[in-house]
Amino acid sequence: MTRHVFSNFHDTSTRNLAAGEVDSAAMRESESFSLPHGHGRTLSYAVYGSPMPKITVFYFHAFPSSRKEGKLWHTAASKLNIRLISPDRPGFGNSSPQPNRTLLDYPKDVLILADHLKIERFYVMGMSGGGPYSLACVKGIPKERLAGATIVSGLYPASFGTAGMLLMTRTMLTLGPWIPGVIGTVMDMAIGRAARNPDPKVLEDLMMKGIGDRPKADQAAMRDEKNRDAFVEGTREAMRQGGQASACEAKLFGSSWGFDLQELPVGEDGVPLTLWHGTDDINVPPMMAVKAKAAMPKATLHMKEGEAHVSYAFTHQEEILRDLLGETDEPGLVTLAVQSPLS
Repeated sequence: MTRHVFSNFHDTSTRNLAAGEVDSAAMRESESFSLPHGHGRTLSYAVYGSPMPKITVFYFHAFPSSRKEGKLWHTAASKLNIRLISPDRPGFGNSSPQPNRTLLDYPKDVLILADHLKIERFYVMGMSGGGPYSLACVKGIPKERLAGATIVSGLYPASFGTAGMLLMTRTMLTLGPWIPGVIGTVMDMAIGRAARNPDPKVLEDLMMKGIGDRPKADQAAMRDEKNRDAFVEGTREAMRQGGQASACEAKLFGSSWGFDLQELPVGEDGVPLTLWHGTDDINVPPMMAVKAKAAMPKATLHMKEGEAHVSYAFTHQEEILRDLLGETDEPGLVTLAVQSPLS
């Protein structure tokens, strides 16, 4: 069944274009505003996709990444007449840090941003570490405003089991709740210094060198020129303010989320939710997605044989967006290709 939801987007700043700008109404990468009501923070975001949108999707970037990761979806979103709003989470990119924040604080920021842009109803999509924020929005945003949600290669509660996960990611989830300061320092030493180096090739070379232990599907997707620049720039912006935002998220992801997946209002009577996961994902083991589906039986799970963590997102964007909008009649089949349970 097709769901038609039109957003009331009247952000007039898109109309004042500098001479010679190309499609700047559809791609604005350094927008920001001050949060009202004494929040005392700046919220930064990028705008991608169609200059004449029929709907709006809020895109929640991976970890560690930033608003510029949304550029990966620009072409597909443009084709489907979608306006893609990609915010920097607190402490990433140009957004101010938010001390002692929780996952359930984030839906408040999303609603404030939506109101700022005069968007009445919208969708959310989370990639990897953006997945928990999509789930928080299902919990914290009224269904009258949230039309649907999707999660691509999403992270789920650590209690679902981390066996098969990359050692670095597993270590961060395990130690993040206990020594976030150390995690932040290590992240800044490992990535932040390269990200802030005046020579942009330093970070690109470091990232390309570090993908040798990834599945072949991920390696090919990351090295593809269509994806590489946005992938690298998303990480560069993530480390603009140092490693503490990454440490904050490692602490959040490895701790109790403040809600259980079983209690989320998912399905036709709540918020439609689709999960996308590759069977070769080693950032987030596929069994985590299987357990998430079991906890949310009214969600739809697509598992694709041979896809890994970023390859699914980088190569199936139009399919994912069409499904989010309800513009496909393809049945939501669940393929469990994992050979044995992970714990």
